[in-house]
Amino acid sequence: MGSAGKKITWYKVTPLNFLVLCVSYLLKIIFALFIVALTRNLMTRIVISILIALFLLGLSNQSQADDILARDLYYDEYRESLLLDSFNSQTKQDEVDEPIVRKQKLGTNEFLRDTAIAYGAQWAGRWFYVRNKNSRIFDTSFSKWWDNISQWPEWDDGDNFFTNLVTHPIIGSMNYLYYRQMGHSFWVSALGSAVQSTLFEYTIEGLVETPSGSDLIFTPLLGVPLGYGMEVTSDWLEDTGFIPAKILAYIINPMKNFVHDRQVGVINPFSSQFMSVSGPINFTPNKTEAIDLAYSYNLESPIPTGRFLANMQIVNVKEDLGGEFIFYSLRVDVPSADNVWGVYVQIAQSGVNEVKVGDDNVSDGFEFANVLVGGKHVLFDGRDSVLTAGMNLVLPTAFKDNIERLRTVLMYRKNFPINLQSAWTITPYLSGAAWKGIFNVMGNVSTDYVLNASKLEGNDFEFRVNYGASVGANIPVVGSPVIYAEFDGYSLLTSDTVGKTSTFVSSGVRLGRKFSPGFGIQVPVSGPDSDVSKLSFLMDFQVRF
Repeated sequence: MGSAGKKITWYKVTPLNFLVLCVSYLLKIIFALFIVALTRNLMTRIVISILIALFLLGLSNQSQADDILARDLYYDEYRESLLLDSFNSQTKQDEVDEPIVRKQKLGTNEFLRDTAIAYGAQWAGRWFYVRNKNSRIFDTSFSKWWDNISQWPEWDDGDNFFTNLVTHPIIGSMNYLYYRQMGHSFWVSALGSAVQSTLFEYTIEGLVETPSGSDLIFTPLLGVPLGYGMEVTSDWLEDTGFIPAKILAYIINPMKNFVHDRQVGVINPFSSQFMSVSGPINFTPNKTEAIDLAYSYNLESPIPTGRFLANMQIVNVKEDLGGEFIFYSLRVDVPSADNVWGVYVQIAQSGVNEVKVGDDNVSDGFEFANVLVGGKHVLFDGRDSVLTAGMNLVLPTAFKDNIERLRTVLMYRKNFPINLQSAWTITPYLSGAAWKGIFNVMGNVSTDYVLNASKLEGNDFEFRVNYGASVGANIPVVGSPVIYAEFDGYSLLTSDTVGKTSTFVSSGVRLGRKFSPGFGIQVPVSGPDSDVSKLSFLMDFQVRF
């Protein structure tokens, strides 16, 4: 697992797009949710949805992701530059912002391919942001869907003026800009915006309600001119060559951050590379070790690596509470050019399913939780060991909890900084690892300084110590499986109402290198969380760069 003679090279941080990186990150995962409408239990629906999505992404062919092959899907000049290792040159780094001029004309196949990607993104966004998933996604059937879409669209859809004439046109403009960034003409991009609006109304919202006539018309009709204006303005600002103007250009047209030469991914401002979802892994001096150590669900890996990460934890609560607590999040990690340091952003939602507190049933659904931003830097990088220091900051973005879903999931203390409304949490940490052959050990220690924490126990300040260790084995067979077991826990030293310390044991398996699904089970061993939870199911999916 180690590599001899590693040398740390320092790179100057490029300011271009640094502010843009945190605007929004959306994983392009297609959720085939039509099938799961037949099931009644929310946890079953979620598990089936994830398995279907992973199947559609071709996880049965994980061994192919280990090889960097020129015959990969949508091969083009950009991918060739990666394969020839010429992208890291200064010339190529400077050219990443300029789309490569393509000689071939885009046709129907390319339009359908790009439409499928955008449609999958709509489902992924729908899955993430909808609070009441039972009523807005799962409460449907084929007959209900057909009844909805076989009627004339409704003109009075119940949305307010701002939603219909501001929010929806902005969405239409993003659809237009996406097709334009993919290389399509103005008129084809306008058609694409109308197609996405129609698909959303008839196959996503149409599952649970009659399509909206105003949305069908105003989303593309106002969105396309708005998108055209944003496109022209963005291009003009970028052509000035002035760095602040170029940053503003990437804010005005955010699709420039996520689409480059018909590839979907994200620009890394620290290495001037485009991290493509469908492209090969760009191996840097310690990238192999970074990937080998990025298996844990609970522990922070000590070596920064570029990745998209979607994860979910389903906490099976004790009988007196009933159903499940469900936590899920999206995260993007962006490393420096040499993987010595990196930053990351995580957005999350938390919710309940069939949970009863006392005599009261908590309404099933989810709430937007607190956003986490963080960074890490390698302190020591040896031939077979590494030590890293990092810092997390949890921002109080959980803005709504009118039916006390977030209040309820606070009973599970392990995740409380993410779910505690109005609270700021500062978490410095150390992460280390050592390896020999196929085996490795990893450990974390951190402290949580939680400010404005009165909604937990009434104290304005809470202090917690977190710790954990894991052992893993990278099995050298097809699929690159990693088998691991870990122990972690915390001590909430300022707690006044329940026990201070909870401990957990977990075990799981991870597959693949480029595309990597992981599955595990976590069992609380002691403490207040063991009084609430029987066990947790852990699932995640990583796309590495």
